Order: sequence, then structure tokens, then C-alpha cells
Amino acid sequence: MREAGVDISCQESTVVDDTMLQKADLVVTVCGHANKQCPRLPPGTTKIHWPLVDPANAIGTEEEIMNAFNTTRDEVEVRVRDLLAGMELL
Repeated sequence: MREAGVDISCQESTVVDDTMLQKADLVVTVCGHANKQCPRLPPGTTKIHWPLVDPANAIGTEEEIMNAFNTTRDEVEVRVRDLLAGMELL
């Protein structure tokens, strides 16, 4: 993310619990495990699944592994921008 000018050094994973889901209008899962394990959502909550390749599973040289992370990062950016653009139409 540093290469893209975004500092995430202080970010931590957040466990999504039922309280958070009650407030969500949209849930986006990005891996097969999350898609399968996503709890039943409240009525009115939309779920979208983006089957992204998990770069944590990349193998190869350091450069190849970084390329895998950068590719996934760039794909997330495109999908988020497209999602936000579509939401503006609502």
C-alpha cells in the first residue's frame, strides 16, 4: 500500500460481529472462506462476493510476491471505485 501512497501501518483487522452486521447495508466478502462463513445477514443487507486471489498464498521471488500483492490491491481499488460509482446512481 505504501507504493500506492496509503499508510496502513497502524491498521488492524476487525472481527465483524452481529452488532456490526445489524448496522450494515452492504457486506463485501473477498475470499472463498469469508463467502462461505458469512453469517446470515439481516433483511435489507446486501452481500457481494469478490473472488479475489489471496496474495498471502503467493510463492516465488520477493518481486513476484510483491507483484501478487500489488495486483490484488489494484483490483480492490478498481472494484471499490466501480461500486462507489454505482452507488451514486441510487
